[in-house]
Amino acid sequence: MAATENIHDAAVVGGGIVGLAAALALASAGFRVALVERTPPTRVRGDLGFDIRTVALTPDAAAFVSGLGADPGAMAPVRRMRIWEFDGTASLTFEHPCALARVAENSDITTSLWAAAERRMDLFSPASVVGVDASPGHVTLTLEDVPASERRRNVSARLLIAADGENSVVRALSGVAVRREPTPRQGMQRALATIARIRRSHGDTAWQRFGATGPVALLPLTDEHHVAVIWSASESVSTRLAALDDAAFIAALAEETESVTDGFEAVDRRVSFPLQQTSAADLNPLPRTLIIGDAARTLHPLAGQGVNVGLEDVRALAAQAVAGGDLGAAGRWRDFARARRVRSKAMMAAMRALLTAYCGASAASPWMRLARNATIRRIDASPNVKAHLIREAFGLGPLADFGEAPKSAKDG
Repeated sequence: MAATENIHDAAVVGGGIVGLAAALALASAGFRVALVERTPPTRVRGDLGFDIRTVALTPDAAAFVSGLGADPGAMAPVRRMRIWEFDGTASLTFEHPCALARVAENSDITTSLWAAAERRMDLFSPASVVGVDASPGHVTLTLEDVPASERRRNVSARLLIAADGENSVVRALSGVAVRREPTPRQGMQRALATIARIRRSHGDTAWQRFGATGPVALLPLTDEHHVAVIWSASESVSTRLAALDDAAFIAALAEETESVTDGFEAVDRRVSFPLQQTSAADLNPLPRTLIIGDAARTLHPLAGQGVNVGLEDVRALAAQAVAGGDLGAAGRWRDFARARRVRSKAMMAAMRALLTAYCGASAASPWMRLARNATIRRIDASPNVKAHLIREAFGLGPLADFGEAPKSAKDG
């Protein structure tokens, strides 16, 4: 058994945005934290000067990570958003004088949070988890150096937090089943991400078009002539798009977005990744183990809510942790786990409904097209409905309330 003085209050596995935020939030509350990460983050810049991997954070999420050490100056505000489809005449526009969201480069956030973590906790990196041993008083992780070597070491903690992504090793070692949701289109979908230089200023505007091949989003970056591109399509279409040379891809992108930016001047390399909504069967499989972020659920990126819901996990975790005491005490996290599962299901259902309406088997029917356009017109003409949808996107509406633990649990 590990000596008491060598047992951390919490061990967080995963050094992405959600894992780093969880570790820093607990450290800020006075807990002794260990952070395990396979590959320490580094600042990434593509040919056009930006990280291809970007995130759109709600205002509250952006303020939260900024408070933990991320640089708010590196986030581009989205003050206006326009949504429309290829097979209709209606469009939906949202505006906010401050920001509907803030777009940041992934590595900008992770490297700044990592620098804060280096000063405030014990880091174990580069290292991978190869074993999890739960005992009544703590959890012990067996770590192996990366690249693999014969050297192994143990880290013990009162609470283990798995924030190690969609293919979570900790979740697998804990024996937690994962449900993989079928996609509305035939076969698998993939997302294609890149950076594009545009002819005219984006004016702090984000565009989302449900095109003939699938949803494509253009998100403003800190330079007014650059946008992040996320294009979701069937696997065959995505593979074809990824194989195009720059000129052909620019032409295809301009056609799919109806040249809303007055054209594209250049694109960076394309990164492709599979799309599938998943959910873990239990977020608190053992009293001393929690599963959060993409390890808990993955969402389709069409609404950009994956990291935001993961940061909701962290904020709910931090709110419950302030009571102090043994973070892994029996029963402490059951209400948290149930509430976050409800939130996961609600968000997955919302994404599923959107995908079915625009990409499902009946999406091309005249009646479905008529229903979509009539609904969009009604929403766009109703300031109250639009304000409600903005609150939901901010994580402040009823759907977000479903993910809150009961007050008695939050009060400890």
